[in-house]
Amino acid sequence: MFILKPLADRRIALLWGAQVLSATGTEFYMVAVIWIAAALIGRDAGYVSALQSGALLFGSLFAGVLTDRWRHGTTMVGVSLFRAALLLLLAAAGALGFMSLPLLAVTAGLVALATSVNDPALQATLPMLTPGVATRHAVNGLFDATRRMARILGPSLIALVNGIVPIGQFFIITASALLLSALGVKAALRDTPLPMPERSRGWPAAIDAVIGGARAVRHHRLMHFGLVAVLIGNLTWGMGLLLGMALHLRATSAEPLTAYGLMMSAYGVGNLGCSIVLAGITPKRPLLWIVTSKLTFGLGILLMPFAPNATLLMACAAFAAINGPFENLAMLHIMQHDFPPQRIAQVYRLQMCATFGGSLIGYLVAPTLFAAFGLAPMIATLGALTFSTGLIGLALRRRLQTGPAPK
Repeated sequence: MFILKPLADRRIALLWGAQVLSATGTEFYMVAVIWIAAALIGRDAGYVSALQSGALLFGSLFAGVLTDRWRHGTTMVGVSLFRAALLLLLAAAGALGFMSLPLLAVTAGLVALATSVNDPALQATLPMLTPGVATRHAVNGLFDATRRMARILGPSLIALVNGIVPIGQFFIITASALLLSALGVKAALRDTPLPMPERSRGWPAAIDAVIGGARAVRHHRLMHFGLVAVLIGNLTWGMGLLLGMALHLRATSAEPLTAYGLMMSAYGVGNLGCSIVLAGITPKRPLLWIVTSKLTFGLGILLMPFAPNATLLMACAAFAAINGPFENLAMLHIMQHDFPPQRIAQVYRLQMCATFGGSLIGYLVAPTLFAAFGLAPMIATLGALTFSTGLIGLALRRRLQTGPAPK
């Protein structure tokens, strides 16, 4: 099914547009946080990113105790409004000269904590809007492409406004996008009253909200490998690409922010192109998709710090970006095909734990490892580690068979 066909449904079109706005604004936010932190504390900026990853991990583990009792539309709207308010506060502090490391760190942690409840709510909503298997895969590809588009639009706009808009005021752009996103979600779901999640109260419900995802996947060997691959890939993503290449370009490029923006734009082009192609192909062998994601991402990251010019750096970034759609669409296919609807949000939160756990580890060890071994060698080592994960998946492919579908 062509990737744009689901947009004929007004609800999906509005919800998708809201996610594009949110994701594009988030790109501005991520660059602003990393750049301000790097200006304040240099390579120790990794600790600010570690704080964000820790908050995301905490929220992924425990937020379900509350949010599993809420309607998913209410969760998505409330989260967007809360994040927008925090970012407007941070922008005001920057404009008035009150920006400081403690303020940046606390606000970034709160924004991350709020963000951790948005994606599970979205993923639990989409199957209710798209009951058909073919339509659902196309919708998966469409919504997966939102982040890919944001990685083109966001960095491109960053390169455009760099030098015109102060870095600290990037937070206003993000807040505006989040406010519009909240309006889009509300409009999309206004005529679609989603049922209240069926959750009992008390300690059994709270415990199930925390460990229900782990219970659901305990016999699913393919999901076990997928989660490990996600953790390693995001360790490389956070430490190697987002932070490592930012520091590397600050040290080697005459226009580091512009070079970083172009690199991430190229990454977005590779992401989006791959999403468009894969949205029309059902992952009949999801393990091979996950393996492909690790091989391409690992090799691309390994080559990036040695690219002699901006053109080759962008080419490496675009090649590395192939990984995202392969991995994300394969993991979503496994969740929606092998797990019952009431477990999808919990299993997705488990994947988020792997995602943010990997980033947290990377950011925590980054200052020490970068200081001991240098930026370029460590970035290349992370690429080699990710590439090796793909090779291990190939070697174990006969053992990584899908377990029985949970009931």
